[in-house]
Formats: sequence, structure tokens, C-alpha cells
Amino acid sequence: MQEDRLLPALTVYEAIFMSVELRMPNMAPKDKAKKVERSIEEWGLEVCRNTRTENLSGGQRKRLAIAQELVNNPPVLFLDEPTRSFQL
Repeated sequence: MQEDRLLPALTVYEAIFMSVELRMPNMAPKDKAKKVERSIEEWGLEVCRNTRTENLSGGQRKRLAIAQELVNNPPVLFLDEPTRSFQL
């Protein structure tokens, strides 16, 4: 079974913030926080923003994993079964 690799001790906010830190280290802290907030809102993760990733549902985990990858607006993104855990 394929699983998204998330650090279980981090909250949703912390996980996305870590992605921003790693991908955009020179961005101003205020702008990083705005980017995290926008990502949480865009991916419908508001209700679980302070939830540790180990306690997320399958759909929430998938949305978080995608949000982490899209946070820096990559020109190309390859997804393998991106809707597998989504509730459609």
C-alpha cells in the first residue's frame, strides 16, 4: 500500500510551514505565514490546522501532502493516484 510520507508529530500548519521553509528559505517570515494560511484555506484544511498529521483522515492526509508539494508553485507536478484517498 502506498502512503504519503508525513511527520506524525507535526500539525498541519507546521508541516506546510516546514515545506515553505525548505523550498523558500529567503522569503520573509511574514510572507511564509501568509503562504501557509493560503494553502490551508485552498486545500480545505482549516478544521484540522492544529491537528497532528498522525490523527488525520486519509483524505486530509492526501490534501496535506499535495499542499506541501504545491506550496512553491512548481512548473510540473507528477501525481500517482492522487484521488485514491479522496472522498469524491
